[in-house]
Amino acid sequence: MPGKSKGKKAAKASRAELRGAIDQIEGDIVVVVFDDEQRLDWPRRFVPEDAKSGDAVIVRLSPADDARWSGESKAGKIALGNQSLQWPSEIAAGPIALSIEVDAEDTAARKERVRGLVDDIFKK
Repeated sequence: MPGKSKGKKAAKASRAELRGAIDQIEGDIVVVVFDDEQRLDWPRRFVPEDAKSGDAVIVRLSPADDARWSGESKAGKIALGNQSLQWPSEIAAGPIALSIEVDAEDTAARKERVRGLVDDIFKK
């Protein structure tokens, strides 16, 4: 059935990434809060220049290199300096990097949901 395979494919893709939002930018640190309630203080140099507080982001695994924030993976967790991140799917142990990108479409959708919630509060 085409519908079922599409659903499985979408579910598989979602496990290969983490989604969240930029909570704040503090100097050289970008605080990212993920939808699963994890938090990571991300070095600003590895975040797109135009990223700002409130932007929705997608984090994906990448090969380790100097252009991305690199760490070590072990037992489903990624160690990044003195922080760690639980990855939502299986990952091989060893050097790994994370890439982050702003998701403009999701940013707009999240802002619209918040506007709706605020409107509901003040209509009562």
